Amino acid sequence: MTTATDTHDQSRPVATGALPTFIHLGGQRCGTTWVHKCLAEHPQVFMADPKELHFFNNNFEQGESWYRAKFAPVTSEHVAWGEATPAYINVESVPERIRAMCPDARLIACLRNPVERAYSAYKLKRHGDLNYETFEEALEQEPDIMERGKYHEQLERYFELFPREQILVQLYDDLVHRERKFIRDIYSHIGVDADYKPSWLGKTDNAVIMPDMQDRLKGVGLGWAIRAVRDSKVGPMIRKWNRKQKTKKAGQYKGMKPETRAMLVEYFREPNRKLEALIGVDVSDWNA
Repeated sequence: MTTATDTHDQSRPVATGALPTFIHLGGQRCGTTWVHKCLAEHPQVFMADPKELHFFNNNFEQGESWYRAKFAPVTSEHVAWGEATPAYINVESVPERIRAMCPDARLIACLRNPVERAYSAYKLKRHGDLNYETFEEALEQEPDIMERGKYHEQLERYFELFPREQILVQLYDDLVHRERKFIRDIYSHIGVDADYKPSWLGKTDNAVIMPDMQDRLKGVGLGWAIRAVRDSKVGPMIRKWNRKQKTKKAGQYKGMKPETRAMLVEYFREPNRKLEALIGVDVSDWNA
């Protein structure tokens, strides 16, 4: 019987600085952090640090050697190694760059109801410097919040350059309701033991640690401090405290207005139809 390890042994490099065998493209607010945790925990997987390298969109001028160094030390025990940068899926220049440097990399994309994804992105921004008073204000000031939900346009750029079987497209709803199968599909796609059960099953890792400082720390290269606190024993306590504070502040800003939701549902109706035709998956629930 051929195992995942057998299929990779002949071609996988074991030297320091190997290019990734897989890349998680995003999208943003679609469970990438949870997936990263499950991948990093798998004994056959090596995940680059920090979680989001932003190489193909923001750091491409650093060159291939800079990128390779992020995948060290890849060893013979690793069957797959990669990274996860949610912004990759919607930046036009990224697919061509990945195709030129990593043509055989297995790609992963996760899609979320675009209305819910947009609102989730707004709530995240409220933890940073862009403290919009309302969701509607955020949509007006940052149209990219809506544009990120046009998934068919984003995936078409990848489908034009890579074989379909090289790209795993998943739905965020499946992560929420069928997480075991969700992560098994990823493990299988990248060629590692799909029966491995990560400790993150049944858990979430989306609560913000140090909400007022997170973006600032990441911006000056101190994202490791966020991760250190998040992964420590006090991490769950801080997340619990943050949730309580968010509940207390809930009345200080309004949620999505019904007319805004109706507008967004209509705005995404045709893009959703095109997505269904592109990937052959029913997402009609998103139009409700």
